[in-house]
Amino acid sequence: MSKILKTKKLSDISIITPDLSPIKNEVFKSLFEIDINKKGGELESSEEKIKKEIFQKGYKKGFEKGFEKGYAEGQEKGYKDGFETGKKDAEKKYKELEINLKKDFQEKIQFIENFLKNLENEVQNLIINMDKEILNLALEIANKLVLKEIKIDPEVPIRIIKEALNYIAEGTKLNIKVNPEEYKFLEENLSKYIAPSQKIKLIPDESISKGGIFIETSLGVIDATFEKRWKKLLETLVKNED
Repeated sequence: MSKILKTKKLSDISIITPDLSPIKNEVFKSLFEIDINKKGGELESSEEKIKKEIFQKGYKKGFEKGFEKGYAEGQEKGYKDGFETGKKDAEKKYKELEINLKKDFQEKIQFIENFLKNLENEVQNLIINMDKEILNLALEIANKLVLKEIKIDPEVPIRIIKEALNYIAEGTKLNIKVNPEEYKFLEENLSKYIAPSQKIKLIPDESISKGGIFIETSLGVIDATFEKRWKKLLETLVKNED
C-alpha cells in the first residue's frame, strides 16, 4: 500500500492521492481501458441484442402483415379465379346442353315429319286400294249386268255390227265371227238391219263370248269381243281415276 499511494497529512485530515508516475499511470490507464472496453463490449452486445430483437419483432410483424395481405389478396384472387372458372364451366355446360337439346329437338321433329309422311302414304295407299276394291266390285257388278242384258237382249251383237260398219267402206267383204249360240239369230235377222250391198259372212266361233264379234277384212280386223270392249272400258275408268 505504501508503494502505490503516498500520504500527506493536512492538519488532522489524511488525503490519499494516486501515484501518477508514468508506470503507475500506464497500469491505471490499462485497467481503466479494460474496464471501459468491457463496459463498451457489454453495451455493444446489448445494443446488438436490442437491434436483433427489434429486427426480429419487425420482421415477424412485417411477415404477419405481409402474410395477412398476401392471404387476403390470394383469397380475393382465388375467389375471382374460382368465379371465372365456374362461370366458364357453367357457360360451357349450358352451351353443350343447348346444342344437345337442339339436336334432340331436330331429331324428334324429323321423326314426326317422317311419321306423318309415312302415315300419309299409308292412308293414300289405303284409299287407292279401297278405290280399286270398290272399282273392281263395281266392274264385277257391271259385268254381270251386261252379261244379263246380253242374254235378255239378243240384238246386242247386231247393234255392235252396225256400229262397226260405220268405220268400214261400203261393199267391203267381211268375215264376222260370232258366238255359236247367237249365230242362228244373227243369220236370220242381220239382213233386216244392214244394206244389201254389204258382203257379210257370218262364222260361228266358240272363242267368241256372247255379245261380242270379231270382224276380219282385207285391210285389217276389228276386235269387238266382249273381253276386248270390257278391257277398254276398264282402261278408260282407270285413266280417268288417275
